[in-house]
Amino acid sequence: MSSILRYIRSKFQHEPEEHAIEQFAIYDEGNRGGFPSDVVAFDYHSGCIVIGTQSGDVTFYGFHGASWTINLGGAGDLKTKIEHVYFISSNIALVLCQGPLIIPVHIKDGVITKKDEFRFGDNPKHKWNTTHVQKLSDDASALIFSVNNTIHRIKSKSLKLEVLVTSDDYEKFLPSDHNLSSITSLPEKPAIMMLILENGTVGVFNESQFIMRISLKNFEDEAIQKLHWSSEKKKNIAYGVSCNNLYTKWEFALGKDCHISASEVNVYSAYQFGPYPCHQIRHFNVCPDLSNPNENFLVYQGGKSSGKYDDRDLVTISHGDTVDKFELTSEIVGIAAIDGSYESSKKNGVILICTKCEIIGIDLEPEALAMMQPKHFLSINNSTPTTHAKAIEIEENVWNRLETASKLFWESNQMSTRDWPLYFQKKIVSDANHQRAAYRQVYLSGHSNGNICIWSSGGVGMSLLLIIKTSVEFEGVSMFDNEAETYYSSDDKPEKPVRKVGIYDPFDDEDEMCITRVHFDPKSGIVIGTNRGGYVLMYELWDSARVLSNWEAIPISCNNSPPDSRRRSLRPRKTDLEYIAGYQIRLKNESELPLVFSMHPSHRVTDIAYLHKYHCLAVGSNFGAVMLDVNHGYIVYANSFNDDQQETSNVNPNQFQRFKSLKKSLRKTFRRKKKTPDSTMILDLDADKSVRGKHEGSPRRVEEIDEEGFNERPIEAREELGVLDCYAENSKGTVTCLRTMRFPIVDDKNVDDIIAVGLHEGGVYFFAINEHDVGLRMTFKAEQIKKIVIPHKQPVINIDITNEEGYFSASTRIVIITEEQLRVYNCQPMVKRESYKITALEGLKIKNGMVARILNKKNSNNFESFVVLVANDGTLRIHSPIDVMALNSSCLSRDGDVAFLIKSSELQRTTVNLNFRGWSNAHKS
Repeated sequence: MSSILRYIRSKFQHEPEEHAIEQFAIYDEGNRGGFPSDVVAFDYHSGCIVIGTQSGDVTFYGFHGASWTINLGGAGDLKTKIEHVYFISSNIALVLCQGPLIIPVHIKDGVITKKDEFRFGDNPKHKWNTTHVQKLSDDASALIFSVNNTIHRIKSKSLKLEVLVTSDDYEKFLPSDHNLSSITSLPEKPAIMMLILENGTVGVFNESQFIMRISLKNFEDEAIQKLHWSSEKKKNIAYGVSCNNLYTKWEFALGKDCHISASEVNVYSAYQFGPYPCHQIRHFNVCPDLSNPNENFLVYQGGKSSGKYDDRDLVTISHGDTVDKFELTSEIVGIAAIDGSYESSKKNGVILICTKCEIIGIDLEPEALAMMQPKHFLSINNSTPTTHAKAIEIEENVWNRLETASKLFWESNQMSTRDWPLYFQKKIVSDANHQRAAYRQVYLSGHSNGNICIWSSGGVGMSLLLIIKTSVEFEGVSMFDNEAETYYSSDDKPEKPVRKVGIYDPFDDEDEMCITRVHFDPKSGIVIGTNRGGYVLMYELWDSARVLSNWEAIPISCNNSPPDSRRRSLRPRKTDLEYIAGYQIRLKNESELPLVFSMHPSHRVTDIAYLHKYHCLAVGSNFGAVMLDVNHGYIVYANSFNDDQQETSNVNPNQFQRFKSLKKSLRKTFRRKKKTPDSTMILDLDADKSVRGKHEGSPRRVEEIDEEGFNERPIEAREELGVLDCYAENSKGTVTCLRTMRFPIVDDKNVDDIIAVGLHEGGVYFFAINEHDVGLRMTFKAEQIKKIVIPHKQPVINIDITNEEGYFSASTRIVIITEEQLRVYNCQPMVKRESYKITALEGLKIKNGMVARILNKKNSNNFESFVVLVANDGTLRIHSPIDVMALNSSCLSRDGDVAFLIKSSELQRTTVNLNFRGWSNAHKS
């Protein structure tokens, strides 16, 4: 009988079948946005950047920041530990790991494959200190390296290991009482190889044939340990770095029978030093000056001439008599010098400085060297990330204003607008099509230092658009904090100031400055942020610069609490503030006073929602919800929900708590796998790639902390943000989610604007927002229309609707997601249609969920709505509303995109809607 009724019902309304999900959902692993914060290796070649991380990932960055990543495998003690990575051709990189071990990695059309690895015994303490990339032709190179005094070479075309100098020949021709310091080859004839020892002795070989031995010492009789070749007209000009942090200029001549001679031609090191105290210059590079072929830009680590400061994280750029010094906030991993030939215009090149947490570009073209926009190479972990949000389908006019604001923001920070030297895989990486709404989307991250970062996340690449610094609205913070410092030389004469570059912030600021919630309105571009101090700040786009006066916060409370007279540690600024064109603090209507709300100190903001049509801002807390008129700065409606909560069970609280404890114990004791229903699709976000997408993929921990290595900042859980810890104070009135939606709730003839409120103890309230009564100075009025009580007081995670905005049909459903189940309701009348208990399978717990529209695989004009859930075991579950690991940072969008942080610094962007997105991890030419 039930099957007959289902058949009859299907004839009257359109509903996808239970197995229809297979016709829609396509899982793509996606790519990463942002930048890792545990980089240990870096190289650049032919428009491509490659990095290696402490966790064993190798990532290639190409045109428009497109990235491709592969993990070299292993876990725990067996995890592959990367030390260096070198390009030997445009699509082959050699990854040097502890072991010693070399893993060749090949990339073609966006697909990365590992080749046969080379292992050299078992010595985990071996360090890859002596390596050299030998250029064989314009498109081919080879890596020369030393293992136990044996000189090996791997060519890019053959990828085979060959021995150039055996250990016996090495000990025969070179003194054994000094270690090998570096390897290089002559630019005029790359076959001539030079082995440089620590005492300055150089062994010259023609491939495997020994030629001669010479000694290199500078004007102070210090041994030269490394040579860095110049690109001047003379082919064999090099800068020799000594054992005492100094460098001098050398000229080499090639004679008969491959004999060479060397002479010191110029002393550059009279007043320039490497890292203090007495550290060897690990990073040194030369970039040509196009305007003067006889000059070069010299880039090296260190450069302060005073022993009072440690300058291992400082980079000096020397050009003639001009010396510029840049200080970084994290450890330097590598430096690359790229000439200006990658652009059609004849400009000087750029310098790329890779640190553990970001890549910084320095434009050499202007007279005052400028930092390039961070774009794709800034870690989301630039300051501890504390909250996240995503906005899609941004209005085209808002998107254009957002791009203009981004350009003005970087220009106001004296940053270069020059394009990065990235053109790898340009043919298969299409430009972001701003005419398609799918590409006009942003990801927002709130940070502990009060910053709100807005990232463009619509295309294959992800880039930082701008930063809103909410900290400048309070006392004791300046608008620009990267101010230069002046250091003094040994004779107490002031030198050129050292400029701080990079956006990575190694410190956390005032605790109350931390951003707890952030929201972006795609209709107007308004950004709303709340901090731990209880302040609610609104920013809107403005086309011109303005100076705004100081402000006083408007106190708000959800339960009519009396004003708190205690002095807050976070106080509003008392001076005027000049804003550049772009995001500025919102003003009260018909006034020049900034509009800022202040929540009662005993309240904690748990969620925010904004209805642009009525200028209605809803703020939820642990004591209820309040709706604000942001035009006039009034409280229109407030409700603590304390008096309206009713018991939904005859079980008393003590018995119910005992029941929950017993239920949890039984789940741990009898935890067994069950077959997944046909209406559900499960994708393991964290399982091994070989079993990804299979039900038997066993979950593992997201973050494995290496005690000996670099520990990343953790992803701050909601408990640490003061959201869950306040449930004990007032769990009945604690708001867990606020959502705006549009559907007929009073009758089926008129579509209403709705704000839905979900509570921690299982209540869902629907408020209709309408125009205000005549005579009242308010923009809207709020009226409670409907209330739904969830059995057993299950905390509400999200409330959503299956229709498109502004459209309504008989098949439209209201979806309420709790921690344990998925509940589906009709709109008219609002009655429960069905429910699905997730925790019946393996005791799972829902962390986040949303209704996503997924296109049909065969017909891109046809789409259906499905519920996408993220569970606490790291699985992505797809359910039809018709039938990781505790990812607190996860963001979902109606396009079926799932975004969550990987180890707190990289954004993993995954989709179940590949046909709509238009780009794939495995690109095809």
